[in-house]
Amino acid sequence: MTDADFPVDLLELQHRWYAAEADWAADPTEEKRAAFALVSAGLYAHPYWATVGNRHEAEMKLKQAARPTATSEPTA
Repeated sequence: MTDADFPVDLLELQHRWYAAEADWAADPTEEKRAAFALVSAGLYAHPYWATVGNRHEAEMKLKQAARPTATSEPTA
């Protein structure tokens, strides 16, 4: 499964999830928690999940594809 196998909006949601998680960790306020929960709910309820046979495997691949360091070039 590659990045191209995921809908663009789902990849964007996963990117937003990582950003919201980092934001909440840096500033653990109720407002940040609520923002994180909202993104999490959207990610969980995305219609794409109804189209896959193994949701857990697909979720792990999505997380890997969208992980902030996944697109970084390794440093020598």
